[in-house]
Amino acid sequence: MQHRAARKGKRKAARFAAMLAVLTFSGAAIAAEAAFHGSFAFRWTREPDDRHREMVLLSDVSFVDPAGRVWQVPAGTRIDGASIPPSLWSFSGSPFVGNYRRASVVHDHFCAIKTAPTSEVHGMFRDAMAADGVGQPERQLKYAAVSLYSWLGGQCGKKENVVRIFYSTGGEAGLAKTEELNALLLSLQFMSSGRPDIPGLAARFTEVARIEHRRTFAAMLAYRDTPSEDNLDRLATAIRAESPSESELENLILLSRAVLPDENSILLEQ
Repeated sequence: MQHRAARKGKRKAARFAAMLAVLTFSGAAIAAEAAFHGSFAFRWTREPDDRHREMVLLSDVSFVDPAGRVWQVPAGTRIDGASIPPSLWSFSGSPFVGNYRRASVVHDHFCAIKTAPTSEVHGMFRDAMAADGVGQPERQLKYAAVSLYSWLGGQCGKKENVVRIFYSTGGEAGLAKTEELNALLLSLQFMSSGRPDIPGLAARFTEVARIEHRRTFAAMLAYRDTPSEDNLDRLATAIRAESPSESELENLILLSRAVLPDENSILLEQ
């Protein structure tokens, strides 16, 4: 009887292992399907005499993300790299020639047409960089930079309630999403306008949210307030030093956007 039970247990374990292998393989196959399609060929619309140069896409292209969502950019679309913060141009090369060139083209288009929410557009940019082989530290920095950049010329993507997204995304990775934190976030809407106290905000939110990656969060707020090359370098240094996970980085980005909202961020329920 004991031997029969042992054999039965081994058969169950073997079936479970086989099932797990299939699921793991299937998951890998789904992730591997993330890819670009089409020829990313362009022509200049005028002489490229400054960073505001513009190109026209010559054929339809698309990116299929890990979830199977198709992000299509039609032929004739004008691309000028405007969705990439200028500080990144100096830091890691022009979006027209860098290793994130195709990702930046799709990101540019969906920032402009505003058919998808801001966070989804930036998330697609991160996935597109991964599909083109951009390594994690570099990918994290570029994803953080475009997500934190405050669009002075208008919004990137559709407006969204960033507080609601913050509380529904990524669990509590790297911080604590408490009622005290929620109250502090909502209180920001009633503060007097003026130049924000970035070090003060970083210290206060770090304490209330019990943020683990303190340097990264402080650098995020500084870069969101002033997206300079120096602040981008500080952000890169912090990310390399603290190595937040993808979910931790996403939580910090969303919190930073809520602390310093822009045209893309809706804080009150509407």
